[in-house]
Amino acid sequence: MVRWKDREVFRTAFLILAVLWLAGSVPSPAGAATAGQAAPDFTLKDLSQKKIKLSDYKGKVLILNFFATWCPPCRVEIPELVKIYQENQAKGLIVLSIALDTDGLPQVLNKFVKDMKIPYPVLVGTMNMVDQYQISGVPTTLVITREGKIHKRYDGLVPGSRFISDLGKLL
Repeated sequence: MVRWKDREVFRTAFLILAVLWLAGSVPSPAGAATAGQAAPDFTLKDLSQKKIKLSDYKGKVLILNFFATWCPPCRVEIPELVKIYQENQAKGLIVLSIALDTDGLPQVLNKFVKDMKIPYPVLVGTMNMVDQYQISGVPTTLVITREGKIHKRYDGLVPGSRFISDLGKLL
């Protein structure tokens, strides 16, 4: 397992994993939070240092997106998530993004959010969160039901149409 402390090794490993996921050759990690399970609750801080709890959103459909500012597939996926959020927030959709960057916080992350025009909450991830959700690559995205259960887990870049299909069943 690659440790978060070594940024260059971490970045290289994630890029390799991202390419493999794009090719469809890497399954979800063993023991990963998967469909049908309750999404583990967490409390993280957003960019303004406000504490956000996952359980505060029970009763809402959630897209939980793990990303990093340096991740090319994340940069492709985020505009799709922004569009989906804007088109579905009135129906009860919440998108929470969890940044897994280790350097340059909060300046790099604030600039990234502004440049990408992200309108939904962006939270700063922790090692506990990575372990809790068994995140081994970015992007990793979970679709969570109103009951707080994981409907789908996607490891790697996902086309927006797949999220729209999942949401159609839940919203």
